[in-house]
Amino acid sequence: MIAIVDYDVGNLKNVYTTLGDVGLEGVITRDKKVLDNADAIILPGVGAFSDAMENLRKYDLIDSLESNIKKGKTLLGICLGMQLLFDKSYEDGEFQGLGYIPGEIVKFSAPGLKIPHMGWNNLIINRDSPLVHNIGSEDYVYFVHSYYANPENFDDVVAYADYSVKVPGIVQRDNVIGMQFHPEKSSNVGLQLLKNIKEILS
Repeated sequence: MIAIVDYDVGNLKNVYTTLGDVGLEGVITRDKKVLDNADAIILPGVGAFSDAMENLRKYDLIDSLESNIKKGKTLLGICLGMQLLFDKSYEDGEFQGLGYIPGEIVKFSAPGLKIPHMGWNNLIINRDSPLVHNIGSEDYVYFVHSYYANPENFDDVVAYADYSVKVPGIVQRDNVIGMQFHPEKSSNVGLQLLKNIKEILS
């Protein structure tokens, strides 16, 4: 069973439905006991970084996420949920993140670049990982974001997209995984990525 964290900033139903499409049982919850009993945890998210962190604090979920990660449980952050995995964000100020992956969330700044980075872009594999089994550079995923991750160590990046800079699309440090794009909106490629997660968990 996969716990999808409900903290009022997530694209919950689409994630839940897409998990079912690849044969994974999901439950939408903010109950810490359910998180503790889950096989893995998904942290979805759309909206502002500061609001998301405030809601995680409001629902007293940060310690639960931390303890489950320390036990070796897989945590997958999606879109804003991935950005929360980093140390801090400069979205409308400076705000501390969860600090599971060293690095910062910064704004796109190239002259003439359309912001947000919105629509389909292909993934370029940075390093081998079971996460990108059967995924290649011809495979496109769906992004919507104005800020991107700038990791301290680019080896934490499994795959990236080119949008004036190398935009981390999939990151992984041990059992913490992030996807900047929306796998639940990325058609067959998104389904393949979630199947890969399923294989990792099995």
